[in-house]
Amino acid sequence: MIRSLNSVTALLLFALVNITTLSTTVKAQGSNVECKKAVANAKSRLRKIPNVLIEDTYTKNLNQVYSDFPKERPIEYIFYLTGPKRKGRIVETGIKKVANSKQFMNNISQDIISKCSSIGAVAFTSTIAPTCSIAFGLMRDKKVKLFDIVIVDEDTSLKWGQTFCW
Repeated sequence: MIRSLNSVTALLLFALVNITTLSTTVKAQGSNVECKKAVANAKSRLRKIPNVLIEDTYTKNLNQVYSDFPKERPIEYIFYLTGPKRKGRIVETGIKKVANSKQFMNNISQDIISKCSSIGAVAFTSTIAPTCSIAFGLMRDKKVKLFDIVIVDEDTSLKWGQTFCW
């Protein structure tokens, strides 16, 4: 009887420990899943625009460019866009459409930043302007805002809320 009681107690204790740790594990995985879904959704939305191709996506450590970025969100997610080639030239109409739609890029950025806990900024760049970037980032007031584009040289240091063109 005591032995069966110990087995039941051990089983209940095992179940209790696993149940209490389960929610934390699921929550952590859930946020990663939500982040992946937000990025996949952004790619899908971009691909639906005629003449837009995603050449590459990558991340960059914000500390490479900024000293005053949100420390709890040290990553920038970057979309590098291009267009299909026709007669040896890249069709630019889709890229220009994206670049001219700040609201579209803002919506994508807000979704990614709100669901990816380590991402503080999202940038869009393209083959037609590879040294310029349109970026959105999480500001101190917890709102995602369009960064100001500044002309930089080697001696210019960017402040959070600025992006470059050179």
